[in-house]
Formats: sequence, C-alpha cells, structure tokens
Amino acid sequence: MLPHELAAKHVAPLLKSLVARMLSKKGLGQERIAKLMGVSQPMVSKYLKRDIDVIKKAFDELGVDFNEVVAVADALSSQLIRGDVQSYMALFASYINLVLSRGDLCDMHIRKYGVSPSCNICFSLFSSNVDPIVEEVKEAIGMFLSRPGIARIIPNVGTNIVAAKPGAQRITDVVGLTGAIVRANHRATAVGQPAYGGSKHTANILLMVMRVDPSKRAGVVIAYIDECIERLKKQGLKVIFTGPHESPQEIYGDIQRELAKIKVDKVDVIADKGGIGLEPVVYIFGSSAGEAVLHALKCVD
Repeated sequence: MLPHELAAKHVAPLLKSLVARMLSKKGLGQERIAKLMGVSQPMVSKYLKRDIDVIKKAFDELGVDFNEVVAVADALSSQLIRGDVQSYMALFASYINLVLSRGDLCDMHIRKYGVSPSCNICFSLFSSNVDPIVEEVKEAIGMFLSRPGIARIIPNVGTNIVAAKPGAQRITDVVGLTGAIVRANHRATAVGQPAYGGSKHTANILLMVMRVDPSKRAGVVIAYIDECIERLKKQGLKVIFTGPHESPQEIYGDIQRELAKIKVDKVDVIADKGGIGLEPVVYIFGSSAGEAVLHALKCVD
C-alpha cells in the first residue's frame, strides 16, 4: 500500500469525523456540514456517529498525537465556516504530509502491510509547508477579531493567543503572537505574526497550567471584568484567583502557589488581580486555541 493510500484509509476518515463533530458543535446541521465538506449527508451522519473515544483510540494506535489532531480539526472547521476551501485543502493535505514525513504511520505500515523496516520513503519524499500549531493560532486570531464588540475585552497590554505543540516543555514549544491584539479607535487589530516563542509571558503561564491540567494546551488573555468572570463561572468553568502581586517579578511564583493548592486537576480560568506595575487580566484556557477563544467570546455576547 502506498503511503498516501495508507493515510487515506487510516487517517483522513478519522480527521474528517473530528471536523464534522467540530462543525456540529458550532451549531451547523448535517446538510450544511455536508455541503461545506463536499460529502453526502449520510456520510456526515456516519462521521458524527463515530464515538470520540474510539477515534482517540484509533489515533493512539496509529501513533498520531490526538491533542494535535483535535487542534488541526478545530482549525479546519473554522476555515470551512469562513468559506475558505483552499486553505482547508492546503492545511488538510499539509497535515497528512506532516504525519507521513514524521514517520507516525511507519510502525503500522510495517506491521500490517509488510513494508521493509529499512524503508525511508516518507522521510525523504514528503514535506509540509504548513505548521498545524501556527495555523491553529491563526484561525483562533481570526475568530477573535471577527466578533463585533471584541475590543471591549482587550486589556491595555493587549491580548495574546497561544497554543503549545504536543509534549511542550519550553516557551519555544509554544506558538503566540510576536506582538499582540490591541485596541485602535474602538477596533481590534493584530500586530505581529504567530510564531514559536512569540509570547513569552502568556506561554510561560500556559506551561505552568499544562503541568497541572494536561488537557489544556492553549490560552487567551483578556481584560479583567467581574461580569465576565461570573459568566465564565456560570458556564461551569473552574476559576482560580491570583494577586494582587507586590511586584511584576512575583507573578509567576504567586500563580504557581495557587496552582499547587488545586485539589482537582482542572484549570479553566486564572483571574489575575494584577498589582504594582501589573494590569489585572484574565487567562482562559482550552484544549485548543479555538476552544479558549470560544470561552472568551462568551464575555462579549
């Protein structure tokens, strides 16, 4: 079996199932999903009937990181909703190439289809021009900026959106804006581009949260608004309060101490009261950058 045939059989259908689930979660009906994805409505129904645990198990058996796949599916669904089919196809194809070029499917190819263990075709033949984590953050930024009235929840220091690659340990493993999303004449504008190591501060806080709650691998920072915090609580999100801090240097230690007090491994929101030289802000986390932004948008509705 050729490498792309292998991916078409074992990866593409599972990824499409996740995309369909994302679109359904965002309120689209099966007919609309079918039209956007270019498949039949019965096929969409089949995608949606796949149990999420079964999909996760299948990716685990393939050797493909499930959290990464979820993030890619989130970005793909946003591209379809936006009507950007070309970007959807580019990201989908590039991700398949990335999976092949990393050798994620090699063990199965050898085990199930008798390919020689010395085969190195995928390593040398395929390459991806698109980084899925960078694309994830790009889509989340677009989602954030497209919401009317979004400027009211942007803090004076600006908003940043970050997402970590699987197994992230360092700031350079986290994608964030090299600048920030800022307010300009009551409108929101993104300054800079998503890049690894692009946001040291927010990335550092995300890494601390990931050590406590591994299900979180993305985050967004917004203005500290009491009404917003109450709304997030009503949505069932776990909110942790920190600060006020006596100096900017103490923020990380203070947050670390609050995280250490958590009795359950769940962190959805950190409401930071700021302090001397520090503006109060709210950090919102999710399994993907898109999920974190969706939580933040509840403060605008």
